[in-house]
Amino acid sequence: MAEGAAKAEGGHWSYEDVEFVAEVMSKGTAANDYGPKKAAYATAEVPVYVIADPYQGRCHIYTDPKGSDYEVETRVPFGKDVHLTGTVVGLTLKTDEFPRD
Repeated sequence: MAEGAAKAEGGHWSYEDVEFVAEVMSKGTAANDYGPKKAAYATAEVPVYVIADPYQGRCHIYTDPKGSDYEVETRVPFGKDVHLTGTVVGLTLKTDEFPRD
């Protein structure tokens, strides 16, 4: 959530305050994670969307949302660090212990 974000009336967060979404993909959710969810997050202008895919053994990092898609996709194999320091997230994600299926 963005710094200074506050829940709106009804106790829900505003989609405009979401800065980062990370998900672990499963076989049953792959089509949704790479399709409708990715499009919804891009449409909502979520700056960074990360999918950890244990079947491919890599992370997909989507940045620069435009319309219903992201302009930039970066793929990082498990075992290498995912550098998000140049994004609003500002961290490095270690993947050396991520399991593979």
